[in-house]
Amino acid sequence: MPASTPYVQVLDIEQTLAELNATVEALRQERDDLEIALTTAVEHGDAIEQQLETANRQLQGEVRERRMIEKQLRHLVTTITQKSRDLEMVLQTITEHADQIDLHWLARYIESENAARHDALTGLANRRLLDETMEREWARARRQQQPLAMLLCDVDNFKPYNDCYGHPTGDECLKRLAGMLKGALRREGDLVARYGGEEFILLLPNTDETGAMRVAHGIQQTLSELDIRHERAPLGRITFSIGVAATIPDSDDEGELFAEVDRRLYLAKQQGRNRIVGSTDQTTGEDIHERGARGDQDDSAGPEHRVP
Repeated sequence: MPASTPYVQVLDIEQTLAELNATVEALRQERDDLEIALTTAVEHGDAIEQQLETANRQLQGEVRERRMIEKQLRHLVTTITQKSRDLEMVLQTITEHADQIDLHWLARYIESENAARHDALTGLANRRLLDETMEREWARARRQQQPLAMLLCDVDNFKPYNDCYGHPTGDECLKRLAGMLKGALRREGDLVARYGGEEFILLLPNTDETGAMRVAHGIQQTLSELDIRHERAPLGRITFSIGVAATIPDSDDEGELFAEVDRRLYLAKQQGRNRIVGSTDQTTGEDIHERGARGDQDDSAGPEHRVP
């Protein structure tokens, strides 16, 4: 065994040298890679920084979107939970008192609930039902990023009409107008409500402003064809002033749309009544009346005002 020791030592030295050479070569390669990286950073530093900023903004946007979705989901879960609790209470009451429930009482209860959400004179939705529907449709439009449109219609010179013909005739006039507005709606999701006095609101989900303007034009033309006489009005008949607005919601405040459509109705009244005012388009009711009298084709009632 002692005779083989020098040979073993030579092998150890050669192996150690080989390992050192490999280590040195690896260090050289790392140095070369580092030099390339540093050169690239110096030459393209601005581009790299811009890419990092872009990636950071994208990440922040994804975080904000995720938080918004989480907030909407929490609100939806809360709403569903509350509705479920309310339903459970009703079902529990019915179950506990099934033998005592009077079908006539139940019918009266349903009738009273319906009356609480509808205008007694016109049968249209009232402010309560409008607010409930608006809250639901606003949340849906925001969640799905779809447009929501609103028309605010005001009967021009209605006080002189009441003074001239009497309140009973005024009530009949409002009923006719309510029926005409209901006929202007083509989808189950649309809503027309009596907003107060001689004002009416139409709520149109999945409808942009161009589509809402078409609906408004159709209303003006139909109203001119109804030709409800009003001897104290400039044109001798009942006319509407209409404000039109639409938006894709980006906040929880549905009051934004109410405020904007009210502002545009004010402009319509200020500019002489009997007209439609949107963000850019302004049309007088007399223009529409004249087109109808000439027999011009009006496509305002067509289905194309809907967003698929």
